[in-house]
Amino acid sequence: MRRLLRTLWTPLYPVLVFLVCQLAGGLVLYVAPGGLAWSLLAVDVLCVLWLVFGRLIIVRDVHVDLSWRSGRFLWAFFGALAVILALNIFSEWMSLPDLIEDAVCDLVRRPLGVVTIALLGPVAEELCFRGAVIGGMLRQGCRPWMAVVVSALLFGLIHMNPAQVPFAAAMGLMLGMLYLRTGSLLLPILVHVVNNSLSVLQIRFMGDAARSFTLTGWMGTPLAAFTALVSFVLGVFLLWRFLRLDKRTLRREIKEIKKSYSSETLDDMSLKIEEYFSLQDQWDAAQTVLLYSALPDEVNTDYLLLSAEGDGKTILLPRVDGERLTLHVYSPDSMAPGAFGVMEPQGPEFPPSRYGEIELAIVPGMAFDRRGHRLGRGKGYYDRLLPLLPAARVVGLCFPFQVVASVPHEAHDAEVHPFMPDQLINL
Repeated sequence: MRRLLRTLWTPLYPVLVFLVCQLAGGLVLYVAPGGLAWSLLAVDVLCVLWLVFGRLIIVRDVHVDLSWRSGRFLWAFFGALAVILALNIFSEWMSLPDLIEDAVCDLVRRPLGVVTIALLGPVAEELCFRGAVIGGMLRQGCRPWMAVVVSALLFGLIHMNPAQVPFAAAMGLMLGMLYLRTGSLLLPILVHVVNNSLSVLQIRFMGDAARSFTLTGWMGTPLAAFTALVSFVLGVFLLWRFLRLDKRTLRREIKEIKKSYSSETLDDMSLKIEEYFSLQDQWDAAQTVLLYSALPDEVNTDYLLLSAEGDGKTILLPRVDGERLTLHVYSPDSMAPGAFGVMEPQGPEFPPSRYGEIELAIVPGMAFDRRGHRLGRGKGYYDRLLPLLPAARVVGLCFPFQVVASVPHEAHDAEVHPFMPDQLINL
């Protein structure tokens, strides 16, 4: 019952924060000249401060994700704009009453109104509905699709304006998927800012004529229908291209990011991760541990090897034998260069019949997500080994840029818990 209540409270609490900030902003409406603009400013600022200092969002929600580094975000950006165009035409056909049209038109005439609608509003709403609602539900273990749907419905309802509710809910679904794919709020914020800015520009340039302007009336119904259909199909295709991330593409993107770091920086981050992991209860409690010899671009394990030796742990290291990994007890004197240029143990094989003794398995990888999916280098060695370790908790040591929103996975892929202490690493 407690888990159910916590699951329900996770998405509702940020929305409550948003509503309380609206009430506080409403008080400003009655005491400040040009009160509506100042009221919206108060809502946005209070909401952002509450979400940030209340730790309802995390630092990684605003990081530069892989799509920005590779330029793939352009597919999503233009795809989102195409879908938004189609949604606007669909909304016009619904002919729902717009209760705030006059207020918005008057507000946009003020510079502060432009700033709040075009910039501050989108930032506050994305922090709330994508960062706090979706991010919070994911951290509670909710299914990603459920988090996106709940966020979209709440985003639609919070607008409380019949003409905006369906559009906002549909847009919320799209923005939620972008957040889920990137693990960052930057792309949803950009799309949201551009959408609001286009509306502001329309009102600023058209003046009072904007109140009666419709795309359907301007283009005519046949052309508007054709435009909506083409825009929707094109937008969905571009978004699908962006959201669909195959393993080869993800490996290539991770490699490109790794190249942007010096070996000294990677070594420094590795040491911080190792030191922090050696303080965890799961490391302290395990007596038989599987480690790995790191490639140059992987999190190193030298510190953990020394720590394990000092604690009297039984340390196992893998060795490539044909198409499989065999395990061997670590001894500094038994190490020699092996497959892929890494040091491998040369002693006798650890019997598979004793694999049940392994309490902790620490593995490398190219990318991880927080739902336990791991992307390897494509050889499948660990996917074949890990199911043979019935008692082991499997942990993936990784750099911050290796934790992504979603890793392409298959049924046979082994589940891995990524370990990357965000708070210790300044990117």
